[in-house]
Amino acid sequence: MVLRHSQSGREKWVSMLKIVRCEIISMTRNDTIDAYVLSESSMFVSKRRIILKTCGTTTPLLCLKSLLYLVQRYAGYDEVQDLFYSRKNYKRPELQQEPHRTFADEAALLDAMFHDGAAYCLGAVNRDCWYLYTLNPYASPAGHSLSALLAGATDGDDGFGASDGEEGTDGSSSDGGCDGIEDSGSDGADSSDDSLDLRTMNLSGLNKRNVSQRYSISLGGGRGSNTSEADQTLEIMMSDLDPEVMKIFTKQFSANAAEATQKSGIDKILPNVTIDDYLFDPCGYSMNGVLKNGEYMTIHITPEAKFSYVSFESNIPQSSYMDVIARVLETFRPGKFIVTSFANKASVVEDTHKDLLNADILSEFKRRDIQYCHLKNYDLTYALYSKFPS
Repeated sequence: MVLRHSQSGREKWVSMLKIVRCEIISMTRNDTIDAYVLSESSMFVSKRRIILKTCGTTTPLLCLKSLLYLVQRYAGYDEVQDLFYSRKNYKRPELQQEPHRTFADEAALLDAMFHDGAAYCLGAVNRDCWYLYTLNPYASPAGHSLSALLAGATDGDDGFGASDGEEGTDGSSSDGGCDGIEDSGSDGADSSDDSLDLRTMNLSGLNKRNVSQRYSISLGGGRGSNTSEADQTLEIMMSDLDPEVMKIFTKQFSANAAEATQKSGIDKILPNVTIDDYLFDPCGYSMNGVLKNGEYMTIHITPEAKFSYVSFESNIPQSSYMDVIARVLETFRPGKFIVTSFANKASVVEDTHKDLLNADILSEFKRRDIQYCHLKNYDLTYALYSKFPS
């Protein structure tokens, strides 16, 4: 992928991320994956997949058309084979920017691009729940052409027609849309994808960093396309965390990110990980870890007591994730958490689904909700746990 391992590729990501309202802080990479720590979480770029995880009042859906323009022009992919977009429900949706205030608005934006999309809610809609948008499992077996999705895009030199001087002071584009690309949706927010594996988690909160969003785009139909490669993702979204653990992720108790990583035990969650971490001032923490074969882990932390939140995510391939889940819970000591496990047919992950179904009690946590979905090429398990007897 031309967008990897190059200064010009990094410059294109910088321009795209201005639409999202975040910027690159640091980057680490190996032969299979580039991992960026962002001012608002993380981005991962590998041969066929781009993962963008943001937080705060960012607007990740607004950059999709620009993102797809980049991968079509510079990476040679031409088809969206699958799409996943997901997030947890908000406590304070009014703090978000359009179109992220309601899942209905997000789904409508995606529906305007994908004729066979389907929106779901896992969990109780009046309590903790998790939204998912994906392509209908049976409506259309063929992928979505990037050329059709990007119809009307201008052929600017990098997919972003506006110059740097035209961006607003907050890093967003002056018109709120995708620069250099003609948008047909409301607020300039149309988006389209090639092999979209769009998974976004939006967490509630009172401060900027306690809302995280994620999507992942898998590319297909071009050079190097391999639709049968294994894909899996474990996500753990934790809240009501132990204050003694959370204070580690403040400048008052840790001098730098490396100290916070070591004190907390984050460096022991997964072995052989190359870590790139950042400690915000006065508080807050982000890290990316990369392993061989495109495997990664990422953690983002808001430590404030009233709305503490930690997200953990990894795509390591193993038959069961229960040992990883246990280490994560021991590290952060949440009061409650949501866990989701995605795996496609080619993945070795097979036991976690039944393990979670059988785990009514998990250490000091009681399962409050669980749902299983069989999607197009993927199996998904959602479970909610909280400390008993609460």
